[in-house]
Amino acid sequence: MLRMVRVRRVAAGVAFCWVALTIAAVLATGQLNDVRVTSGTSMLARDAESARVLTLVAKQGGRVVPALVVYERAGPLGRADHAAVRRHIRQFAGVQGVIPDKVRPIPSPDGHALQVPVLLSGQQGVLVNPIVERLRQIVTTDRPPGLSSYVTGAGGMAADYVESFRHIDVTLLALSLAVVLLVLLAVYRSPILWVIPMLAVVVAYLGSAAAVYALARAGLVTLRGATPEVFTVLVFGVATDYALLLVARYREQLRVTADQTAALRAALSGGIRTVVASALTVAGGVGCLLVADTNALRSIGAVAAIGILITMVVMVTFLPALMLLGGRRVFWPATPLPGQSARDGVWTRVADFVGRRARLSWVGSSLLLVLLCMGLATVDASGIPPSALFTMRTDSVAGHEALKRHYPANAPVVVLSKEEVSAAVASAVRGVEGVTSVRTGPPAPWRVLDVVLAAEPNTHEAQRLVHELRQAVRWAAGRDALVGGFATELLDVKNAALDDALLIVPLILLVVGLILIVLLRSVVAPLLLIGTVVLSFAATLGLCSAVFTQLLGYPAMDASFALYAFVFLVAFGIDYNIFLMARVREEATRLETREATLHALRVTGGVITAAGIVLAAAFFVLTVLPLVPVIQLGLLVAVGVVIDTVIVRSLLVPALAHHIGQFIWWPRRGAL
Repeated sequence: MLRMVRVRRVAAGVAFCWVALTIAAVLATGQLNDVRVTSGTSMLARDAESARVLTLVAKQGGRVVPALVVYERAGPLGRADHAAVRRHIRQFAGVQGVIPDKVRPIPSPDGHALQVPVLLSGQQGVLVNPIVERLRQIVTTDRPPGLSSYVTGAGGMAADYVESFRHIDVTLLALSLAVVLLVLLAVYRSPILWVIPMLAVVVAYLGSAAAVYALARAGLVTLRGATPEVFTVLVFGVATDYALLLVARYREQLRVTADQTAALRAALSGGIRTVVASALTVAGGVGCLLVADTNALRSIGAVAAIGILITMVVMVTFLPALMLLGGRRVFWPATPLPGQSARDGVWTRVADFVGRRARLSWVGSSLLLVLLCMGLATVDASGIPPSALFTMRTDSVAGHEALKRHYPANAPVVVLSKEEVSAAVASAVRGVEGVTSVRTGPPAPWRVLDVVLAAEPNTHEAQRLVHELRQAVRWAAGRDALVGGFATELLDVKNAALDDALLIVPLILLVVGLILIVLLRSVVAPLLLIGTVVLSFAATLGLCSAVFTQLLGYPAMDASFALYAFVFLVAFGIDYNIFLMARVREEATRLETREATLHALRVTGGVITAAGIVLAAAFFVLTVLPLVPVIQLGLLVAVGVVIDTVIVRSLLVPALAHHIGQFIWWPRRGAL
């Protein structure tokens, strides 16, 4: 009795320390959105030519973000319209953050529109969206009736991109909490038990978010793009998964012994190894993104790995302390008692079917996945055009559409050349087919040429013209000239994503494979698990690509989309297979491998499926964001996790393990 009191005091001390530490960390930090970087080279590859152009422009005269103010009327523009535009141009010059420049309105060939280029400061610490908001106020409060006006271009779209994240973090956090709560209530069917894992999940999220915020403030990590949103759903999903696994094992042991401390010790002896192996695998998988050239990929890789590792520490310390303090009574009304056997349910029937029809199970599930792979023929990772980036009709999108109605297609490009070769570079640029205009900037160590190409940005034609322009510039000046700008940034992002994929895909398979070999002490089992997860990814990508193109009207995917999806789905797919196969290996020390596989499927089927539902629902929450790439990622990961938990882990993997038998532990022979 005295020992039990001491153990409870230790557990209470651990719980109190975690709560106090979390409260202190939250009070000392802020929201992740406050340290998000969305300008400059944040979404580019660090070695991209367009990134070097941005850096040189910033060093020479301050980084500049071009915006376009577009005016449109259903008929020809009148004198009042031109007078209003001139007034607006004078007011633009007085807006803080607008770079003074001699600006003349550019009329459209049909006489129904005008466009006014406005240069915005993109220097460090200057926010583009307040500047754009002020420009929009100017053009909408003083204009003749019937005249429409929009702020678009790179500046307008950057402002709308930032605005799309504003206020969404609170919604995303609330939805993530709601998802976890609903799943916990459905799984435990207890008015009390859900409180323990929910408290642990919240502490894991708040603690990891505070750590990421502090590291970002110190400049050790950088949050780019949608990294904070992906981090939120990832931590909630993973933390809930680990909570479900540990609580399930604790309940299982409470049916074996009346000693709650012994039950927890027995549950943790295998459970902690599984959680640690799982966390290291997922963190190692997403951590492979750190070697990417693309800044956004490195951002998500670093932040996700940090969140997963901190979540692991919380779940193997704070959660067990809460479970010990809660004891058996928190499971009421379904209180587990010694000698009580678990009810036969759907997973008993699934295990029995796999045992009787192992070959049919793995052949049938494999054929189904191969059939889904046929959708890969619809994959187009050329990138999403700027006009299709948002799910809502933003001001920048409306302005872009107005430009398309009244002006020839154009893709803005910036050419930098050293002063001594600027004349030769300008001549070479003008000689490139598809160049519609060239404006030469003032003398400078790196002279700026603003070039317009006759193509829609992020199209194959624009990419072809950029390639030809770069060839002409190289021929004229070698390394003394660079080609950047909006159109080339889109191309460089696509090329960097391909290079990153060629490096990261084999690296993540190697890292995950090594971790599995150490965990399972086998070569055959890791190869089997990796093969099934890769097949699952291909099937998911094929299915979702067909849905995107045929049902949702998304004709293309972001250039980095497939790589994001591969990293997350392989990491999570292996994660759930670890839950299963670690238990198979544990049971194989006392049972024959085939029987150990079926027993592991019976006892882990429910908890792994519930964990998969949580993670799928968490990533599905990303669809509330009005950005098409984030919606695509959320849907694909959600669908992929469901496919993995329902088909791969429930049928394919256990059926293959049952069919192969003892050989799955090769090179080990005999009993484990």
